[in-house]
Amino acid sequence: MQIQTNRNQRELKSHGDVSFPILVSHESITSYELNTFSWHWHPEIELTLIEEGEMMYQINGHEMHVQKGDLLFSNCNALHSGHSIDGRACYYWSITFDSKLIYGFENSLIQTKYVDAVVSAKEFSSILFDGSESWHHDLKELVCELISLSSDKSDFYEIKIQMQLTKIWLMLLEHRTSFSLNENALNPKTSARLKAILSFIHENFEKKISLDDIANSVHLCKSECCRFFKKHMQESLFDYLLRYRIEQSIPYLRNPEYSITEAALCCGFSDAGYYSRMFKRYTGMSPRDYRIGLFPDYDR
Repeated sequence: MQIQTNRNQRELKSHGDVSFPILVSHESITSYELNTFSWHWHPEIELTLIEEGEMMYQINGHEMHVQKGDLLFSNCNALHSGHSIDGRACYYWSITFDSKLIYGFENSLIQTKYVDAVVSAKEFSSILFDGSESWHHDLKELVCELISLSSDKSDFYEIKIQMQLTKIWLMLLEHRTSFSLNENALNPKTSARLKAILSFIHENFEKKISLDDIANSVHLCKSECCRFFKKHMQESLFDYLLRYRIEQSIPYLRNPEYSITEAALCCGFSDAGYYSRMFKRYTGMSPRDYRIGLFPDYDR
């Protein structure tokens, strides 16, 4: 599976609904193609609690090694992705919620005084709670209680979840002075340009596009575009395009109506041999071996 986004990389998955905008889900990094969830963003805030294992998490230009027991705060509209380390499993809880659950209605005192102060602050772009301070444990306990409330769905659980979120928010505010400003956090202009680059790739990956084409789409020269992308994404532009094409080819391999050559052509590869070599580089197996694992009688 893979995260579904629109042309601007906004995640399409519903995080609850307008009547109760929160989603608590148990996730595994190895359930995603190439053990990676793709770059995306959403207007909701996200809390990620690592239950078991470890992975690399990139958010707003900052890469973090997160492991069992770590809690990550990701602010609204943050561009983020994650990938496994050496293909190892990592299980985690994701709590994605609209801040309206805390402040109630637009322009309320709670919103203007206590919520906007967080969602607009650069030091709240992303925060890793790794147990280095004593109060991190208390925060994680609140998050674990919220997960239990969502799982059990006992009487009045919606009210209890709302109260739990408010407790979490209050604890963040009370310890605000302990958060250091992340100088590497993306400013809105940089974030918008990265989203534009990703949008162009995701809309045109099946075509014969070049690095020059990608650079021209955001009005940069090729060298500057490549430097800009590598600086903020910790991956070269060419490698990202290649990996994304491999990732997008997997649904075709899972469909026996498509040959391996057709899967390659549908995802921007003009040569099936090159596609097979790149597929093996990223997955550790050839497209044919991958398909045989799904369809033992496959002979094409």
